[in-house]
Amino acid sequence: MNRHPFRPKFSKQAARQQGYTLIELSIALAIVSVIIVGSLIGVQRILANNRANNLLAEVPRINAALVGAAANSSNFADITTKRAAALGAFSPNTVKWNGDTPTVTNAFGGSLYIQGNDSNMDGIGGKDRGYIVVATGIPNEMCATVVNGLAPLAQVLWVDAPTTSVTPTAYDTALTKEPAAADMIKGPDATSAVDITKLADKCRTGTSNNRVINAFIPL
Repeated sequence: MNRHPFRPKFSKQAARQQGYTLIELSIALAIVSVIIVGSLIGVQRILANNRANNLLAEVPRINAALVGAAANSSNFADITTKRAAALGAFSPNTVKWNGDTPTVTNAFGGSLYIQGNDSNMDGIGGKDRGYIVVATGIPNEMCATVVNGLAPLAQVLWVDAPTTSVTPTAYDTALTKEPAAADMIKGPDATSAVDITKLADKCRTGTSNNRVINAFIPL
């Protein structure tokens, strides 16, 4: 009886089709993970910038409405969020009325307030005619973007950390004392620019992850 030895037949093609090694798969997964994370960060930044732009777009609308009101008012320091809303200063989709009390929401989910001014912002010639836009709930990482966007219209800018002691009704009374010059990110001179050192410090001071931005806009 003839015996034929068994000879395994492994072709070069079969050897190539054995699949990827664990190391190769790990490298591929790591690359994919980096791409996904980078894409998510990019999308989040785009969304944050869009929110900042939406918030800043409210300010010219507010100013246009209040300039007209101020021209016909002898007591403009008495302007409040409610009165500004009644004058159509805010986009309708940002205002929610509960009876005769409005809540104005900004694009970051915080609030927008309008406060009258009864203080001498620039230290020259008595009380300054204008109003303060107060935006709460601004994420720390978008604080500088919002401040710089407000700078062309605002004469004075300052940033606070949020505090539970400040309630919405606090803005129903005109500001009677201007912030200290050391706290002003921009101001008090009408031609002053944003102080980037103060801006960086105020946007990150403390442990809170969001800021309250105040902008005095003269009329």
